[in-house]
Amino acid sequence: MALMRLPPELLDMIIANALPEGFESIALTSKRAYALCKPLIRYHNKLCSQFRNFTYYVKSADPVVKDGSAFDLIARIAVEPVVAKYIQDANFKMDGFFTYRKPRELLVDAHCEGVARLLADSPYLEQAGLDWKEYYAAIEEEIATVRYSQHAAAFLLTLLPNVKVLTLPQLWKPLNATDKLVEAIICTVKRPNLPYGGSSLSQVTRFEPSVSILPKVRYNLDWAIRFLSLPHMQSFRGYSCVAIDDGHKSVSSQNPYCGFGENLQFVDFASCCLDEVDIAAFLEHTSQLRTLKYSHSTKEDGQLQNWDICKFITAIERKVGSHLVQLSVSIRHLGGSITPGNVSMRSLPCLQRLKLLLEIAMCNANATAYLPTTPCKTPVSGLIDGHLESYESYIDGLVPKSVSQLSLTSSGKGRHEKALAAMFRDFPARKSSQFPHLKEIDLTCPDNADIAYKNQCSRLLVMAESEGVGLELKPW
Repeated sequence: MALMRLPPELLDMIIANALPEGFESIALTSKRAYALCKPLIRYHNKLCSQFRNFTYYVKSADPVVKDGSAFDLIARIAVEPVVAKYIQDANFKMDGFFTYRKPRELLVDAHCEGVARLLADSPYLEQAGLDWKEYYAAIEEEIATVRYSQHAAAFLLTLLPNVKVLTLPQLWKPLNATDKLVEAIICTVKRPNLPYGGSSLSQVTRFEPSVSILPKVRYNLDWAIRFLSLPHMQSFRGYSCVAIDDGHKSVSSQNPYCGFGENLQFVDFASCCLDEVDIAAFLEHTSQLRTLKYSHSTKEDGQLQNWDICKFITAIERKVGSHLVQLSVSIRHLGGSITPGNVSMRSLPCLQRLKLLLEIAMCNANATAYLPTTPCKTPVSGLIDGHLESYESYIDGLVPKSVSQLSLTSSGKGRHEKALAAMFRDFPARKSSQFPHLKEIDLTCPDNADIAYKNQCSRLLVMAESEGVGLELKPW
């Protein structure tokens, strides 16, 4: 191997600089290479164990050993720069929780000088038009008053070239200076020719803000979109997302965020409050999306909010229906009502896994029977008595023929047995034409469900088994 013919002192420098990305590959090339790498193997393994899947911590037995906040980690990187390269899964959720309201001094002067030097040499601060001394003063003020440091949390994001999974601090909040810094990071990542060694956050494929799912919590989708515009982003899990003042629609049309989500394949909106306009705007450029999960939660703002679930699903179908493989739509908390409507999902040709509320079938059935002028309380309770055949054509369109795994959630009340009976009417005879690929059904059957609903679940269980379809009844 030509590399091994280099002088020993030069080989030592190459091996040290190969940490961590190329270190193991070099060590495995030959016996001599392994011998040269051996003095660093224990050090390499220690850093892998401590930083590859990183989360903040403080060792109670040794309070000097701590990475309890963004400032602590920045200080560690200032002294030991290679640490930053080891971090691949960056879970910063607990940033500041180990120092909040606890007496604490700044790190020793040498570490503070190292942090200041990092800021002074930062091309990102310069690109963002931020004075490093003012920025450092903001960090010092936040640390000195024993508060979470948003400035430190944002600056840390400029130091991470190998991170693939990014979870923001739970206390993350928008500030003018830190927003500018994030924008500078994204602009740098999206340049055609990245600097040697890669740009910070250039490898991120999965992003998640740390947000509670409580009804009182609201997370502006605008804040997430800044990160979703990273060029290799494939997965996003968002909690309590709302669209505030059409914020994400305006941001998405501005550089460097234009065309955000082009590589997204997985999106999970948990306990969010979005309408059909919001979801359509978000999905505008997600041509690679394969999985979309959404659970709706009305946010506490003093007003009850109705949700037009039919228009919501229609918007999803229109934007990503041609390539979506998995879709889940559910309700976590609804303070208002479901707006009656009609929806068909037959134009989702690739869909294989589908999770729906049985209320949607009720909406479709109600829409065929009469046209109510006011929203109906969930669960929908107005299904008209009559022949199930009259509703069949409207409910059939809810499940694409390509679906192999179907999940239906229901309260088991409000005459949901009627919708269930209409959806699976003459199942043995219609299975091959209406559900040709269906293999599994998950159906909620709560303990307090109506007797009529439980009986219908039992009948469906027998029909499904006769056609070789697995059906699991779940309490919720």
